[in-house]
Amino acid sequence: MLQTKALYNLLRLNADEDSTIEAEKWALEDLRLLSPEKLFARLETLGVKLDKGTFSQFAENCDTPEDLTDLLLPDQGEDTYDQFYLCIFELWRQLVPEKQSLSIFCDELDHRIFLYDQEKIESDEPIQDILANLLEVLEENVDAGEKPQEIFTAISNYCAQDLESFIYDYISDLLDGDNSLYAAELIEGFASYVSEPVWFDMLRARLLSLSDIQEANKAIEHILHSANELPLLFETVRVLSTRGDHNLFLIGVKKVLPLLSTQEELIDLMVLVADYYRCLDEEELEMAMQERIDKRQSIEGPLDPADSDLKALEKL
Repeated sequence: MLQTKALYNLLRLNADEDSTIEAEKWALEDLRLLSPEKLFARLETLGVKLDKGTFSQFAENCDTPEDLTDLLLPDQGEDTYDQFYLCIFELWRQLVPEKQSLSIFCDELDHRIFLYDQEKIESDEPIQDILANLLEVLEENVDAGEKPQEIFTAISNYCAQDLESFIYDYISDLLDGDNSLYAAELIEGFASYVSEPVWFDMLRARLLSLSDIQEANKAIEHILHSANELPLLFETVRVLSTRGDHNLFLIGVKKVLPLLSTQEELIDLMVLVADYYRCLDEEELEMAMQERIDKRQSIEGPLDPADSDLKALEKL
C-alpha cells in the first residue's frame, strides 16, 4: 500500500499526464517550489504558527516528518491532516536534511526518476548516486534479517514511481548506450530484490550477447519458451529484433500474435518487425512494413482477428 507522500506524488504525476483528473489545488502543488516562509504561512492558515527556530526545536524530538505531523496536529480530518503533513514534509526536507527518513529518501528517489524520465538532468550522476544509496539501504536491512524481496516491496510502497520497472528500464538504457560495466553492476546488485527475476534474466542475456551470442541465444530461448505474458514477450521480441537468432525472432512474433487485442499493440509489433528488417538491411521489406504501419495510424477500435496486417504477420 502506497504511503501518504507517495500517493500525492503519484496523483501529481497522473495529473500531469491527464488534465481531466480533478483534485484540490493543494493536492497537486509541487511544494518543492515554495520557500520555508511560504510554507510557514500555509501552516498558519491551518492553525499552527511556526518559524525556523520552533520548527527545528520540534524536529529535534522527532525521527520523521510523519512523527512531527502527529505531534503538531493530532486528531484532525483527513484532508486537513494531509495538507498539513505535506507542508511539514517539505519543511523537513529543506530545513533538516541531515535527518533522513525512508519517506524523505524515497521522495528524492521519485524526484530524480521524474527528472531522468523528462530528460531534465545533464548527467546520470544523480541517478547513480541515489541507486547506490538504495542498494546500501537494502543491504543494511537484509543484513539485519529482512528478506530481500520483502524489504524491496516495503521501500517501493514509499515511492510513487514503479521502482522495479524503472531499475529495469534504466539498466536497459545503459545496455543500449554500451555502458555494460555499470549495467552488470546494477544487475547483480538488484537481481535478488525484484519480484519478477525473469526480467533480469533478460538483462543478463543482453549483457551476455556482447561477448557470447550463442549462449545469449540459449538464455533468450529459455525465457521465450516459458514466457506467456505480453509485456515480457514484447521485450523479448524487441531484443531479438536488433540482435539474436532469426528463428527465435520468428517464434517470438508467433507467440505475440494471438495475444494482441488492440490496434496499438499490433502497430508496436509491426514496428519491431520493421526494425528487424532494417538490421538485416532488407530495405524493401522494411519499407513495405513501414507503409503498412503508416496506413494503420488512422484505424481505431478493437483489433479484428481477420485483419490483413495480422494475417501478413502470421505468414512471416
